[in-house]
Amino acid sequence: MTDQNSTDLKHSHGCLGIFVVFILILGAAWGIGLAYFMWLINDTRHNVTQALADFRPKVGSRVYSSDGQVIGEFSIEERQLLRLSDIPLHVQKAFIATEDALFYEHRGVRPDAILNSMLYMVQTGNTRGGSTITQQVVRNVEDLEVGLERTYKRKLREALVAMQVERDFTKDEILELYLNQTFLGISAYGVEAASFQYFGKSCKDLTLGEAATLAGTCRWPNTNNPINNPKNALRRRNTVLQQMLENGFISQQEHDAALQEDMMASIVTRKSEKPEEMDYSLRGRFRAPYFVEEVRRFILSKYESQQVFEDGLEIYTTIDMRLQEIAERVLLKALEDFDKRHSKSRSRLDKEGNQMPVSGALVCIDNRPAYRGQVRAMVGGRDFLKEKYNTVTQARRQPGSSIKPFIWAAGIASGMTPSTIVVDAPFSRRTPAGVWWTPKNFGGTFSGAVPIRYALELSINIVSVKIANQVGTSLVRSYLQRCGIPTDVEGLTIALGSGEVTPLSHCVAYTVFPNEGMRYDAALITDIRDADGIQRYNYHDYSRPEQAMDPKVAYVTLSMLQGVCKPGSYHPTGWRAHELGRPVGGKTGTTNESRDAWFCGFSADYTCAVWVGYRDNRTLGSGGDYTGGRLACPIWVDFMREAHEGMPAKDFEVPPGIEFFNINRRTGTRGGDYREAYIAGTAPPAYKPPPPPTPVPEQTPAAPDPSATPTPAPVAPAPLVPAPAAPPAATTPPSG
Repeated sequence: MTDQNSTDLKHSHGCLGIFVVFILILGAAWGIGLAYFMWLINDTRHNVTQALADFRPKVGSRVYSSDGQVIGEFSIEERQLLRLSDIPLHVQKAFIATEDALFYEHRGVRPDAILNSMLYMVQTGNTRGGSTITQQVVRNVEDLEVGLERTYKRKLREALVAMQVERDFTKDEILELYLNQTFLGISAYGVEAASFQYFGKSCKDLTLGEAATLAGTCRWPNTNNPINNPKNALRRRNTVLQQMLENGFISQQEHDAALQEDMMASIVTRKSEKPEEMDYSLRGRFRAPYFVEEVRRFILSKYESQQVFEDGLEIYTTIDMRLQEIAERVLLKALEDFDKRHSKSRSRLDKEGNQMPVSGALVCIDNRPAYRGQVRAMVGGRDFLKEKYNTVTQARRQPGSSIKPFIWAAGIASGMTPSTIVVDAPFSRRTPAGVWWTPKNFGGTFSGAVPIRYALELSINIVSVKIANQVGTSLVRSYLQRCGIPTDVEGLTIALGSGEVTPLSHCVAYTVFPNEGMRYDAALITDIRDADGIQRYNYHDYSRPEQAMDPKVAYVTLSMLQGVCKPGSYHPTGWRAHELGRPVGGKTGTTNESRDAWFCGFSADYTCAVWVGYRDNRTLGSGGDYTGGRLACPIWVDFMREAHEGMPAKDFEVPPGIEFFNINRRTGTRGGDYREAYIAGTAPPAYKPPPPPTPVPEQTPAAPDPSATPTPAPVAPAPLVPAPAAPPAATTPPSG
């Protein structure tokens, strides 16, 4: 008996020990769990307020035109931030109804929603969201480090952070962050970006049905958006409208009216493209695309990609959207008209037998004193969505005769005057390879002794070569480089435009003439500011004007280029430019076999360069209809005419040291009715008529001696400057 009692006592003591140990372990676990929970709360409390206060959504850099219009955005996540007060109430209610109907009642989490979600998963095997709007916010703010993994620890932290957010921020602040941050399909984050993406307008202008469509994309955005899956989007829209009705957010009448809206009629899309091939970052907001792309390339050369695509830079550019739209319309129409005229030509077919569209480029730069060098219009191709190659900045093409003004400028700087005589006659030169090079004029004819101003107006090749030969090609290269046209051509072919230029560099070079010899490099951007409004870039800090040529040389050359644009008893190559009805100057250019057609010209306000040609360098055609004067000059005129609407006609500034003389336009001698500019100290020669023939006394002629060699009759010596020639019967303008 005693032994039994002793055994029972030992057994009871053992059970008690086990129980005590269990209690101790349980208490320790509870303590550890409680300590961890308290640490989690303290950690959450410490980090949440600061993280949300410092939080900046990834906002792309916005690009503005010179008058403040948004023309583009560089971003990885398409997002445009709005204040909650700027988001219509029916848009807010649509999102609340479908995502968190009790948003304004709970404290960050809804246990009932979580339990319902778990029950739904048990019953169906599928998942259903039980998170509140607040939980979705904290989940998407990276600095809160909640994460997206499916673990109990993450869900616990998410709930704790959500409750802390509710304590530190108002409901409106949370909703504003949500509506600007939530992903809504394809590339749009936030309601404003999504509104532009799907409807091409601000969310401020959305109808009730459109707002419900937008809210319907919250769940599975890439599956339920109206572009990728219209049927799903329509179903989700109707569900959202029903939820809004059930929660008393809209009336039955509003609900029924919204159901009748044609969803697809309001969706922005291009019928020519499949949805998956569309560039949504361009639609509705990406204007002047070739210019904006050039801005992007410039910005990325100065800043890290994260700054450009995520830090919300404000980029203010030089583009004038009025001029840009004129340029796009005028150039595209001219190119389309050219293609229509040659639609049946086999020489225009590509390798697949389709018609090869002709290409073109137009760039305009401001000459006005406060804006010199600023690019106002840039069209680098026909369709940016099909060809992103920017002809204005990337295509290097031969300039042909449009290079000649710089040859003439080198001549003027070397002591020539507009009246200097050069003989237009056959010319040959042996190349270093031992081959004879013999340049030709367009049409194959020669004009004899002519003043260089007349030769520039008619774009006479031989005269250009002889000027370059006289002043030296080193001086010519120096002038080209100082004007912004680098070249490595060393021979006399430089005088005929055998080097290569981009339309932009060519346009910059031509600005030297109306800008008194100063070269202003092309400016695309005037100002860059960060998200805090701090200036990061100022155009004036980087503008480095350079005196490319003497102002007097620039003006005399400019005056001769005005002659290129003035018809008279003959038609210069750029005579069509006179239709502008204001002082202008310019020069045509046509390369061998008419592969490139140019017109570069200027007024006191703008300089504009136009190029027409084929991407693969095939010929435009044969004959006078395929020259710069016939193809590029009319485009230039149409653009400049509209660009100058409402602007007073202004003459060019005359620098000190310039004198004017009335001359005979054809001979360059004094006494005519054409006003020409000369550098002070030089002047046109006076016209000297040929001396009269010497009278011969009358006498009875002797009988001729058949065996004698006949003596030629005396011939009066030809004057240094030939007498004015009568204009030709036909006044067909030469080409150049």
